[in-house]
Amino acid sequence: MYPRASLIAPVSATLCLACSQAEVAPLETVELTEIWRTGGFAAPESVLPDPVTGLLFVSNVNGEGDAADGSGFISRMTRAGEVETLQWATGLDAPKGLALVGDRLYVTDIARIVCIDRGTGEIVESWPAPGAGFLNDAVAGPDGRIYASDSATSRIYVLENGMVHVWAEDTALSAINGLWLEADRMLAVTMDGRFVSISLDGQTVEVIGEGLGNGDALAPDGQGGYLSSEWPGRVYHLAPDGSFTVLADTREADIYINDFYVLDDVVIIPHWSPGEVSAWQIRYSH
Repeated sequence: MYPRASLIAPVSATLCLACSQAEVAPLETVELTEIWRTGGFAAPESVLPDPVTGLLFVSNVNGEGDAADGSGFISRMTRAGEVETLQWATGLDAPKGLALVGDRLYVTDIARIVCIDRGTGEIVESWPAPGAGFLNDAVAGPDGRIYASDSATSRIYVLENGMVHVWAEDTALSAINGLWLEADRMLAVTMDGRFVSISLDGQTVEVIGEGLGNGDALAPDGQGGYLSSEWPGRVYHLAPDGSFTVLADTREADIYINDFYVLDDVVIIPHWSPGEVSAWQIRYSH
């Protein structure tokens, strides 16, 4: 961990960096203030907190996102930004999305879902996703099912009863990425710029909003809206109606904003490039 000049500047949510005024809906003021930044990762794509140990899991692609080269791994770090174990779980190809159910950590790994023992870091089992090309984000349901977006096929897969199959498929899900499961629906953002809602039976897809660029992360903000990102380097504040504000733009600095996690009033952000993880305090003004 090391100090660094802030690259995500606090801005008013009624303003927009590098976008047209037509894209912006008036929202409450949101500020992001950097807490820490840690380097030394290898294309980190996703973070997930472990409620038992208090540590953070970090998936490291460590190469190309679709390369089955065995070089991918999972790190563990503290919430204060210290690396506990860099290569805690190994033997993966290009791990991305993370989901926890009990003592099992589930990881999307190109065209399979891998199960890892949360205590030991050992791979327990893996399941192929038939027809998948680029499994990306993952989310766990309250019943233990694991959902995974496939950016290559406009599909969401589900792991249940020891098998992976297609749960939802729709043209509106093309280039699907970030997932968030709510009590009455699944929400997602796509790399075609859509913010969508999917019914819990996977049969109905509704486009809520568009214009989000290469969508990646999606998480509730605790205020009735959502925080989202596009991986080349923008952070969004999303309203429930799909209108949005750009909070930050790091594209010129070549700092990616990947699949972050909002933990209370802190957002933990993996940066595939330049291989860092950072934490930011979120403040809202009403």
